Amino acid sequence: MRSVVALVCGFALAVAGLLVPTSTPSASALSQGLGFTADDLPTWQANGTVWAMAASGNTVFAGGTFSQLRPPNGASGSPVAVSALSSLNGSTGAPASCRPSVTLSGGTATVRALTVSPDGRTLYIGGNFSNVAGTTVSRLAALDIPSCSVKQDFRPGSISATVRALSATDDTLYLAGDFQSVAGQTRQRFAAVATSDGALRPFVADADLPGRAIAVAEDGATVALGGDFFSINGENSHSFAVVDPSTGANIRNYPRGFVPDTSVTKGITTDGGSFYVGNEGTGGGVFDGSFAVNYSDLNERWRDRCLGATQALIEDEGTLYEAHHHHDCSSEGLFQDGQRVYLTANDAWTDDEIAWRPQLNDGLGEGIGPRAFAIAQGSGQKNLWVGGEFTRTNGNLQQSLTRFADGPDTGNPLGVTPRAEALRAGEIQVSWRGSYDDDDGLLTYDVYRDGASTPIATVQGSPGGGPGRRCRSSTPTWSPGGPIPTA
Repeated sequence: MRSVVALVCGFALAVAGLLVPTSTPSASALSQGLGFTADDLPTWQANGTVWAMAASGNTVFAGGTFSQLRPPNGASGSPVAVSALSSLNGSTGAPASCRPSVTLSGGTATVRALTVSPDGRTLYIGGNFSNVAGTTVSRLAALDIPSCSVKQDFRPGSISATVRALSATDDTLYLAGDFQSVAGQTRQRFAAVATSDGALRPFVADADLPGRAIAVAEDGATVALGGDFFSINGENSHSFAVVDPSTGANIRNYPRGFVPDTSVTKGITTDGGSFYVGNEGTGGGVFDGSFAVNYSDLNERWRDRCLGATQALIEDEGTLYEAHHHHDCSSEGLFQDGQRVYLTANDAWTDDEIAWRPQLNDGLGEGIGPRAFAIAQGSGQKNLWVGGEFTRTNGNLQQSLTRFADGPDTGNPLGVTPRAEALRAGEIQVSWRGSYDDDDGLLTYDVYRDGASTPIATVQGSPGGGPGRRCRSSTPTWSPGGPIPTA
């Protein structure tokens, strides 16, 4: 398997009569456990911020504050007018036909939350708007995906302020946001409605400050809440809490100190056994990273303390992908404060880092970078979609939307330039700085003599994942008659 090798790593071979030209790198594999390459694909762009994404099969939905989609830079095609919400083809990156208008009387509409029903047929839309596709609604709507029409029987009533997060089961839609009432009833920042008709559920999980994330455990036994709050139902729990899915009653509190007062939860995702939680902080001593909580005991399993606000997470086949702008992971024994890293992948169970480094930038608005994920699957391929406020992907102009496929891996490692130095009579040492690849966890170096087609030595190295990461490689040596060197 090919690998990422940090530029701080060095390798040397002691050989006789060796001539090695500058390398010609090639890519052939992904890091173990990695499901997507770091090579971005041509994707239509938005002219504003994408706050939320969801996928049903091979159809991707993007919601936010934008009014236009345009082709990738350099590609043909005319811009398409949209209104805060659009669908896109997961495989081509182009706009799909479902583009319902989302408007706000007297203001600018914004979509802040999207989720798809378990059967993949309904898109739930939350944000700050008053009309979807000609139907008067109040910050929450349900869209029938096959017909791209608003479900007229889903009528949850007035919601007093912005909806920021959604999570759905077959019969219940959970919502989080700034609101303090739903359908005329007190519901402070968290609520639940029936998916059949939008009727308010007897779920009460009142918070003192906004809710920004909500997720139902895959086993249906609990609901995780995230946000700015310091109390849930009057009990001490800051930023994160776990409640009963029917009543909203507290099941597990995480009192002040578990998360610093200066940090809030921005995203929660799930898999078969865990909640994964991402946080953003402001000021000194903040927590900007992520943590995992087991369903079984609701205890924390691991915590990543990297600095650089985490906005969104998504799990796929045992790998956790995170969107953030990490700039200092020295607390994790990784890179020092400096260049920002916007997308990372970790083993979901252990939090071990997997080499994956697509490069974005801070972008527009708040300068956060990426804010949302979705995974589309169709035409024999999976695509990881990323939305946010970035304006570049892998150094190229690309605004607010980008995507990465499960293959093929086309990006090449950085080339290396060997250096030859005489050590003693009949022997020279050839050395080079290690290369680096954005999505390969183990690079292989083949060493050739005098233009031969068969390498005389093969060296492998693994640094731990990207620019400025720890170098875990050794410096092998080899001489005639000795074994082929290994790292």
